[in-house]
Amino acid sequence: MSFSFDVKEDILKVNSDASVHLIELEASLRLAAEIVISNPMKLIFRNTNLHILRYFVSLVKKFYTATKYEIASITQTKLNKKTIYSCTITENADVIIKDLELLREYSNLKEEIILNPMATIAYLRGAFLAKGSVNDPKTSNYHLEISTDKDSEALFLQKAMNQYNLNARIAKRRSSLIVYIKEKDCIVEFLRRLGANVSMNAFENEIIKRELSANINRILNIEVANQQKTNRSAKDQLKYIKYLEYNYPLEKLDSKLLLVMKVRKENPEASLNEMIKIINEAYEESITKSGLNHRLRKIKEIAIDYELRRSE
Repeated sequence: MSFSFDVKEDILKVNSDASVHLIELEASLRLAAEIVISNPMKLIFRNTNLHILRYFVSLVKKFYTATKYEIASITQTKLNKKTIYSCTITENADVIIKDLELLREYSNLKEEIILNPMATIAYLRGAFLAKGSVNDPKTSNYHLEISTDKDSEALFLQKAMNQYNLNARIAKRRSSLIVYIKEKDCIVEFLRRLGANVSMNAFENEIIKRELSANINRILNIEVANQQKTNRSAKDQLKYIKYLEYNYPLEKLDSKLLLVMKVRKENPEASLNEMIKIINEAYEESITKSGLNHRLRKIKEIAIDYELRRSE
């Protein structure tokens, strides 16, 4: 099953306040129901999750006890062969449509919803169950969205989300609009607000694992880069040391330079700090990093200067 499926299963377990269940029903109908203008009128709610369909039916029965409906399913023969479940309200649909003002582009009920935080969350919960999805956090593409085919609905959802600073945006995708969130922290906050705590923790854990892995890789890359730099520097130093050994009268060199040449030759891959430790411990000579750098530069200068004089 997908991460979206797990999130919705998590949301269905939320013990939301009964006073906002009608708002969840309204959101579900506005986002995922088809109104069939006939005599009598019909409402058709569709979803790929049977548990969500059952939850929808329970909400309908709770507020409209006289409602009659038919449950059906159809399995797609192409693409991913998903099963789509539908609930067709065959009687009492006109009452539901009128009560929830479903034929109005922007109902007066929404003005009341947006002023009530609990009602706003209930609307977002119903909307996400009906038409929402969220990418698996194991991917690097963090993305949560709710789709709709109505401009006014997209604007309302964006307004509702952004009451919680979720930086929700709207984009067009084929014939639909999507209200989406990209920032991982905002997705976590959205899941928390909806009460999907298990999914929220799973999402956060994946983020932490990904960031830890990235930090480890970054540290390893830095260490590799530093070692490569050390190796290049050591290679150059050994080149000048070798030149002096073959061409320069070593008795003219200061004993401190000779010591550094000896330590570098015996430890060709050692870093400066490692060379300092060897000199301090093995030869009982105290030397700083700047002092060691100075001696290595001096060896290079002597070698280059000697070669220039020989070429003249």
